[in-house]
Amino acid sequence: MKRQAAVILAILCCAMVYAQTRKESLVNYGVKTGFSSTIYDIIDLQVNTLPINNYTAKSEISSFFTAFARFNIKKHYLQTEVSYNISNYSINFPTEQWDPSANKTEQSVISTKINGIEIPLYYGYHIMKEGPYGMSFYVGPKAKFVHTDYSRHTFENFPYEYIKESIYPVNFSMMFGLGINISRVFFDFSLEYGLHNISQGIEATDNSDDINPGGIVFDRRKNVLSFSIGFIL
Repeated sequence: MKRQAAVILAILCCAMVYAQTRKESLVNYGVKTGFSSTIYDIIDLQVNTLPINNYTAKSEISSFFTAFARFNIKKHYLQTEVSYNISNYSINFPTEQWDPSANKTEQSVISTKINGIEIPLYYGYHIMKEGPYGMSFYVGPKAKFVHTDYSRHTFENFPYEYIKESIYPVNFSMMFGLGINISRVFFDFSLEYGLHNISQGIEATDNSDDINPGGIVFDRRKNVLSFSIGFIL
């Protein structure tokens, strides 16, 4: 968190020193960084084929770093990006929902950390452009390429010794956002809506070493709220 704040402060300092009004180019390049909060839309959650309806979700603040290119056409623009994103999320629920003999205070926990490269393509429209000030909205699809080696999924207090979840290697979503700029500095607020279930399935092995591919089901779509600050070069 401290490193992220330092990066944002550095961007602001650079902007104050170098920001100036200039004629807009056909193509602009830039960088941005920010914070995001992942919120899963849970489609199906089961343990031992028993549905889990009472659960508590916790989204941790995640971070991302982005480089982009913007192609300007009067009040319209197209923007593509390459972003490294880290998403953290956890969910917990009373163990007694799948194990009636469990203590009422016992909790089962699923924690996920999904790292990956994100590549969106936006269409944007400038609602307002007056001197160095501007406001725009944008919308477009995004693809996330999951880095499985740096992603993790942990399961605590479950009836299996070995549990492994597979995430689809490419996830698709739609982005909706609002941007505000002052000269070459801008602030983005965006909502990402997942278009499909990201879980390929969970493989679980019990004490007898029998593989039970349907023992745990955690089907979900990924929705993300993001805030970022950036600098157009």
